[in-house]
Amino acid sequence: MSGVVITATGVISAAGTGPSNVLDAMAAGVGFVKEGRTWPAATIDPSQAPWPDGKPWVDNRKYANVAALRAVAAARLALQSDEPRGDDDDSVRCGIVMAVGSSASDGLGEVMPRLAAMAETDPRPLAKLLYDEVPDYSYIRGIPSQIGQFVAIASGFRGSNVAVYGEGGAGGLGAMAAAIRLLESSELDRVLVVGVQPPLMPTLSVAYDRDDPLGTEAAPGRGPFDVQRAGTLIGEGAAALMLERVEMARARGIAPAAEIVACEAICATSRARALDAAVSLVMAGDSQRPDCWWAHAAGSVVMDRDECHVVGPRAGAPVTSSKGTIGNAFECAALIDVALAVEALRQRWLPPVGLLRQPDPALGKLDVVMGAPRSLPAHGSALVTAFSHGSDAATAAAALISTGGTS
Repeated sequence: MSGVVITATGVISAAGTGPSNVLDAMAAGVGFVKEGRTWPAATIDPSQAPWPDGKPWVDNRKYANVAALRAVAAARLALQSDEPRGDDDDSVRCGIVMAVGSSASDGLGEVMPRLAAMAETDPRPLAKLLYDEVPDYSYIRGIPSQIGQFVAIASGFRGSNVAVYGEGGAGGLGAMAAAIRLLESSELDRVLVVGVQPPLMPTLSVAYDRDDPLGTEAAPGRGPFDVQRAGTLIGEGAAALMLERVEMARARGIAPAAEIVACEAICATSRARALDAAVSLVMAGDSQRPDCWWAHAAGSVVMDRDECHVVGPRAGAPVTSSKGTIGNAFECAALIDVALAVEALRQRWLPPVGLLRQPDPALGKLDVVMGAPRSLPAHGSALVTAFSHGSDAATAAAALISTGGTS
């Protein structure tokens, strides 16, 4: 056991705010990946991410893009459900870890394609190229993240923030793993992990599609695990998880929602090897298999296959995925899945996979949840797996969470 617990969550998706809305939609067979574009996407209603009123928010609004709005909204949702008892203690050390990608700003929309093309032939190391060529206003050059600064205002956490970008993110589990390290080392007492995926810029959509095809249909039979799946389904989202050492939660009088048994993000020579190593590490100290498996499974022909072949035999548990319902919110998809798994364990039922009609036999002997929810035990555990998008992506992550012994 890591000694780290989750005490609050906040989720914004195409299904609305909160994890229960997603679970209910999955159970009812309602999907939010809308047709009508080259690559259909599950989009977020802007009203779900309002900018706060009053100072300093009104003054700072001009600096906030869509990603900032959603990150702040998700953080505030988590903070609303976090009800400490007693006086605030300035000696409690708090921090923020962000899972972010491109800011989706207009300026960067022009800069990123040029940098990507330049990196193919430029002799400079990538870090040097970025330092030389990225304009100061982009906030790519340095950490902390500007979005993380807005989250700091919302949370009142006074320390700086850490940002986990791109390939190392693995859907946000890379950020969660970094947060756990900060807690295990006693460097911090509480960490707010926030991930956000704004609408994809057209240039990024093209790049993602070239690397591993994006889904062009959102219909039954095109979802995760299906024999006719044809590409990753796109989504938008934001998620926030409050992590803290268990003794800190007890001192504050907070009942943890779940305990993080382990979380690892691994980079290897291939996606399959990275995932195999991550799952091996998080399940190494657990004598029993998890009660459910929340898979990354986004509809990619290749990536779904790799994930099922590596994880399926080890998990040996009923498996589901949220991507057929709310799409793949790339930078924060796994953080959303962790919040969904925590709520599913609390409610003691596992929802079915959206847009799944006929499981692909080539994926192996999987116990895929179809049609109707499955029941879960009172004190259960969930394995969450994730990786970054792309045929050559070589970073994967896994987390094992449990609701047993969290009271």
